[in-house]
Amino acid sequence: MTRKSLIAAGLAVVVVSATACGGGGGTAGAPTGSDRPVTVAIAVEPVSLDPCDTQDATNAIVVRGNVTESLTRIDPENGTVVGLLAESWEQKDPTTWVFTLKSGVTFQDGAPFDATAAATSITRLLDPELNCQNLDQFPQTMTLTAVDATTLQVTTPEPDPILPLRISYADISSPNTPADSKTSSPIGTGPFSFVSSSQGQSIQLKRNDSYWGDAPEATAVTYLFRAEPSVRAGMARTGEASIASAIAVQDATDDDRTREYNDNRVFFLRTQTDRAPFDDIRVRQAVAYAIDKNTIVQALMERSGTPTDQIITSTVNGFVPGYTAPVFDPAKAKSLIAEAAADGVAVTTEFDLVTRPDLFPGADEVIQAIVQNLQQVGLNVKIVSLDTDAWLQLLRAPFPPDQRPTIVAISHDNVSGDASFTFPKYMASDGTNSTIRSPEIDDLLARADVAGGEERAALYQQANAFEQQEVAAMIPIASQSKLMMLAEGIEYQPNSLSGVELRIADVHFTTDN
Repeated sequence: MTRKSLIAAGLAVVVVSATACGGGGGTAGAPTGSDRPVTVAIAVEPVSLDPCDTQDATNAIVVRGNVTESLTRIDPENGTVVGLLAESWEQKDPTTWVFTLKSGVTFQDGAPFDATAAATSITRLLDPELNCQNLDQFPQTMTLTAVDATTLQVTTPEPDPILPLRISYADISSPNTPADSKTSSPIGTGPFSFVSSSQGQSIQLKRNDSYWGDAPEATAVTYLFRAEPSVRAGMARTGEASIASAIAVQDATDDDRTREYNDNRVFFLRTQTDRAPFDDIRVRQAVAYAIDKNTIVQALMERSGTPTDQIITSTVNGFVPGYTAPVFDPAKAKSLIAEAAADGVAVTTEFDLVTRPDLFPGADEVIQAIVQNLQQVGLNVKIVSLDTDAWLQLLRAPFPPDQRPTIVAISHDNVSGDASFTFPKYMASDGTNSTIRSPEIDDLLARADVAGGEERAALYQQANAFEQQEVAAMIPIASQSKLMMLAEGIEYQPNSLSGVELRIADVHFTTDN
């Protein structure tokens, strides 16, 4: 079924058209002389620029890999862990890892990078009072000891077989970063230094001429916030932007300038299991049966989505091969709702389907299609679209005590290949994004966390299967891919990390007008 025929079939699709706004055909894609600025058009302004808040892609796309770096990094080509600020590492015993760090590296404020600075930065991230987003990636406490200037020892209460991978989520900030408050002026060791930000307008970076690695070609970076994918695409097409991130399929008309990439991202829905009507598993299952995800994805997510039955992709070690989720069956959905109603469940309670404008290009159309599916089986749902900060407040615990029943629309990536970066936060009783309270899942996740290899994968698969069959709090819709557009004279090859780590040092100029 085509987009046109889907609309004709009655799904409420709103097409918003817009033209590129801004400075009348700038020259971001065509630098002159030694001045080589890059302008990146992104969907929304970052909620935080603090290096400990790079878990959210809207923050990370500016900070990670540009201003800040970590001790290790995931190689986007093969998924292995490679050194960045760390030269090497070894496991001394089941609970002790030792990292050998690069020497001769300085932060952008002139402070030396050494083991003490690394320990200070990671300890800051782990402070629960600071409420860092990246804290989600560290389920255990860690003791960090600077053995000498280039030797960092990390100990944990229990074995953590993937600690070098986990450390890649700890962006290292200058020791001059405030210890007990967030910063809006990040300082790291990366190839670009933070210059300024203008709320609602832009963020400015400049090349770090004392960078320890290869000097980037770009001399400066400007991030502009443009909500409409068509506007971002138009900016790249005219040269007003060097890179237009996350454009929609219908705007990808310049195939020679469009780049498609996969970042192991899945679009799914999370129900609020402690509030009616979702406090009954039959209603949660009815939601899954009510959604015609195959038709929605085919018609509205062409080139950007494939129907899926799990909240992780097949490259992640908790994926259950051969599992099939409930298929589109509105009659079955109505039957489950009727059964729940007969037992006194308040199935007519109005609830919100909470989304955000930058969830992914074309998300508004997809959400409206899902809502119509839910309404057709008798559920009382309305759409609530929030800015990123407000959306995060409903995504992350603790949830507001007066919160209405909700389904939250989520687009989550896992480029690590390990389910520990997804399942604990969405399935564990103490998970920051979890509405599930299941001793069985908690036990499986705790055992998986200290296991390795095939045992680790098997335990995560068991937790995944149990959630799907016995809890059904989450409804997977589609595995996703992304599109970006480049201006004439700009070359950048996106990879599996580009959705969260758009490294401007990897941008090259093909012309020098």
